[in-house]
Amino acid sequence: MRLSRLFLITIMIVMPLRVSAQVAPAGELWLFSGQSNMELPINRCLDVVEDDVKGYTSDKIHYAKVPMAYNFSWPEQIKEFSSLQWENLSSDVTAQDWGALAYFTARYLSESTGKEIWALNSSVGGSPIEAWLPSEELPEKSKQRLLQVRDSKWMADTRYHNAHLYSDWQGKHNSIPSDPDAKWTKLDDMFSSWSLDKEGSPIYGSHLLRISFKLKKNQVGDALLRLGAMLDADSTFVNGHYVGNVTYRYPPRKYNVKGEYLKAGVNTIEIHLYATENAASFVPDKFYRLETRNGNVDLTSGWEYKPGKRMPKRDPEVFLQYEPTGLYNSMIRPYTELPVKGVVWYQGESNVENADEYAFLLERMILSWRKAFQNPELPFYIVELGNYEHSERMTPETSAWIRVQRAQKAVADKMDNVYFIPNADLGEWNDIHPQDKKTLGQRVVSEILKH
Repeated sequence: MRLSRLFLITIMIVMPLRVSAQVAPAGELWLFSGQSNMELPINRCLDVVEDDVKGYTSDKIHYAKVPMAYNFSWPEQIKEFSSLQWENLSSDVTAQDWGALAYFTARYLSESTGKEIWALNSSVGGSPIEAWLPSEELPEKSKQRLLQVRDSKWMADTRYHNAHLYSDWQGKHNSIPSDPDAKWTKLDDMFSSWSLDKEGSPIYGSHLLRISFKLKKNQVGDALLRLGAMLDADSTFVNGHYVGNVTYRYPPRKYNVKGEYLKAGVNTIEIHLYATENAASFVPDKFYRLETRNGNVDLTSGWEYKPGKRMPKRDPEVFLQYEPTGLYNSMIRPYTELPVKGVVWYQGESNVENADEYAFLLERMILSWRKAFQNPELPFYIVELGNYEHSERMTPETSAWIRVQRAQKAVADKMDNVYFIPNADLGEWNDIHPQDKKTLGQRVVSEILKH
């Protein structure tokens, strides 16, 4: 008898618990999933959409973000509609952290239909499609990787590696004495290859950059410093005052500068730039300026450079959320009893290395999600990757990026109730995160209304 009870308890722990999930009170519930371009918030797109968002409210639009979580052993228990942290579009401030594509899709869909729209965003930046597949649908290579991930020693060693990775690298950097003979040199072109050695190899470690500029008395006051984007991480100072930092390459550098940090006359910006994985550089065709209450100050010329401390390239972090099946178990399967009207999928950037497998994996994902949602006709809207790094000039033979784009369209052409959303033309050559999610949202809604 005692053994039977223990056996029953074990079964209850291992098997996913299914409970009746509440439905949305009214209107339609749409699921938005993928990686960083689906996660990208409105506050990262304001250069393009600020005027469209400003002042807009609606009591018919609701948004929730599924917390990032992963589980490699089994699907987590079914969750109710009410368990999600729903927000109403009560102000444009509320929307700043919403996923921009989900926002514009929900907004224009509600405006077009008059319906209440609930936008559920379950996405994780950088995630490959394998992380969103149930374990039984994984290709053999990913199944073998999953066995490794499930090993307790591997997991403990990996967590230890990640926990010490950044501090160990920074500690070694800080222990190296500065070169007393290093000199400031003028950069004729801030976008040139100033961070490469004589052999053309990246100099990993720290780099110092500075620029001086003049302000008039009526320009002194709170300001916004825009430094485009940089590789990899920076800490930035204005007249010796720390104003902000970004720890990786993609986010735009926008730093609020207090008026008390500025002065009439000559001012100086200094950047401590850390190259950990890529050659240190400024990204071209971005905004480099100080925006004051009385005009902007251009910062694209006049930079000086001084070498910092050379270091070995930092070992890569192992992002556990990218491992096979983990996100499906924690961020999709628990919500499969919700009455999802359709799925908008924007992903593929992290699968360029296995681009030739992408169509196969995407088709498997769609079929497995339809099975989990118990809806064999569940509509999927596949967003094409935006062009990036001049991919539009390349061919499928030379560009894995284009092969992923082709795979996305091929799956939409092949499968019933799967629709392709063109997006290549909205891409930005110098930014993997194109900001025009308004036009893209309009395209998604246009396709939805056709079916």
